[in-house]
Amino acid sequence: MIVQRTVEAFGDATFKLGEFAPPDVANPLDLGPGEGILSPEVIPADPGASCIVAVIDHAIPFAHHLLTHGAGHSRVAAIWMMESPVAHPRADIPFGQDLTGVEIDYLRGLDGGPVRRGDKALYRELGLIDPSKPGGRRFLRQDSHGAAVACCAAGFLPDDDTGLAHPLIGVSLPDWALAKTAGALMPMLIQLSVCFILARAQRVSEQFSRAAGRQLTLPVVINMSLGITAGSRDGFSLVERLQDLVAAEPPPGLGPVHFVLSSGNSRQDRVNAVLRRRDRIGWQILPDDHTPSELQIWSAPLALPQKPIRLRLTLPDGRRVVTDFARPLPGFAESFFIYDPHGYELARLTLQGHERPCDTMRQQLSVIVPPTVAPIWDVGIAPIGQWQVQLIDGPGSECDAVIQRDDRLPGFPPGGRQSYFVDPGYRITRSNGQWPDHDPVPPDAMVRLDGTCNAFAWGEAQIRCGAALGPERENPTRSSPYSSLLRNGMNGDLVSTGDRGAALPGILTPGMYNGVMQVMGGTSVATPQAVRWIAARLASGARLETRDEVIAAARAARPGWADPPRVDPPLPWQIRH
Repeated sequence: MIVQRTVEAFGDATFKLGEFAPPDVANPLDLGPGEGILSPEVIPADPGASCIVAVIDHAIPFAHHLLTHGAGHSRVAAIWMMESPVAHPRADIPFGQDLTGVEIDYLRGLDGGPVRRGDKALYRELGLIDPSKPGGRRFLRQDSHGAAVACCAAGFLPDDDTGLAHPLIGVSLPDWALAKTAGALMPMLIQLSVCFILARAQRVSEQFSRAAGRQLTLPVVINMSLGITAGSRDGFSLVERLQDLVAAEPPPGLGPVHFVLSSGNSRQDRVNAVLRRRDRIGWQILPDDHTPSELQIWSAPLALPQKPIRLRLTLPDGRRVVTDFARPLPGFAESFFIYDPHGYELARLTLQGHERPCDTMRQQLSVIVPPTVAPIWDVGIAPIGQWQVQLIDGPGSECDAVIQRDDRLPGFPPGGRQSYFVDPGYRITRSNGQWPDHDPVPPDAMVRLDGTCNAFAWGEAQIRCGAALGPERENPTRSSPYSSLLRNGMNGDLVSTGDRGAALPGILTPGMYNGVMQVMGGTSVATPQAVRWIAARLASGARLETRDEVIAAARAARPGWADPPRVDPPLPWQIRH
């Protein structure tokens, strides 16, 4: 039902995916007999001592040697490549192509496959390496966000039998969804990804049950190293509600299902603030910004009726507008536009009402401004400089203000430039020149560090992972300064290493192909390490059914360390002394 509501929430966009995504291209291939989901060679000796790992990411190299075992059989039970040419249509796959581990092995020439292929040859055969197609260029690169995440979460040397206990299910998101980090279509793709993962996890559990000769309920740990900064941030988005529901009531045939999300990297980006009545804050719009910028104002959940949020918006050239929306209701939406003297749109303001429990409602006032660079002629561009935002009135004494993420991911061409708040009372660095760790008590500025956590990760059951500085022996509790904070000021529920040290950002992770390594940092690479640690505990028989139990287990593993607890599982490519 929640997935259906997600699709319905996008309305016509659901039926216009072809306008966002390149149309599917037929690339018929013989995928073999397709019996089972994993080859018998990768079924562990004790199937019950296993935990399924899943990754929702981008450009996942599913034929990587760290995701194989023995003679090269795939430990990837299933992969959905949303931007792949269609080798064989599936009734339950709306676009792109999915493959099972058995089909991957067949295409590589194992288990009766007619042609022996390496990883590059396999990607080329599937149309993933084809410079003439938009979706055929990503696998030409040596670096890959998905490679780092998938290998940190479930990568093992091919001769390590431990890897057999951690079959991987992946969803490789398309370029067209990630190129703009504001993530307009991301919620729908995340919901579809979760459904795919759970359906394929049930098939893995069934196959392992047959091998064990008894009914198994395998646990699942799902990694999401992606996120946005703006949204309701109260756990009521459809993404959070689906994940909480699945965690509370796992599907038949599965054990505990944990969703582990990156806390985010925006602590110091000045995208989070709290405004009281009459407060005025600057919103800096940057030049050479090729994408729209968005500011959201959220009221507290209050009973009806409510006065509408009223803003005074002052443009850099001094023009001033005061909003005058009608009294909102749940499901209500009203918009008005600001135009320049030539009739071009300079800003769009929309007020919406969002129903909350106990007959309460939250208001969301969004201010969206166009790019500061015209993509084509004869369109409006946003004035560059500092816009002034003043909260005139509203349903409560204060509102949350948050700016949507608008940067670019590694490997994508330049596009968005992150706008930010300008608050004269906020100190960007401490007196010693260091980045601030959290908000003082009480806060002394409108801009806040607490509450900068990924807007997809405010659910009741989700596990949020922050980044810490390594090496762990020298920095057992020190967090990376960019790592976003929960509302309570904690750097996540767990932390893992995101940087080698204060002067050495990032850690060494696998790239797209065998022998290629890359340096990647941030909570994106810390999160799969936490996933790896949780999966190992679940496979060993630990009963970790809730977020609190996972946190308690991590805390017990290192008693005496400050919260949040740190987990740093050994990675196969690291040299440890």
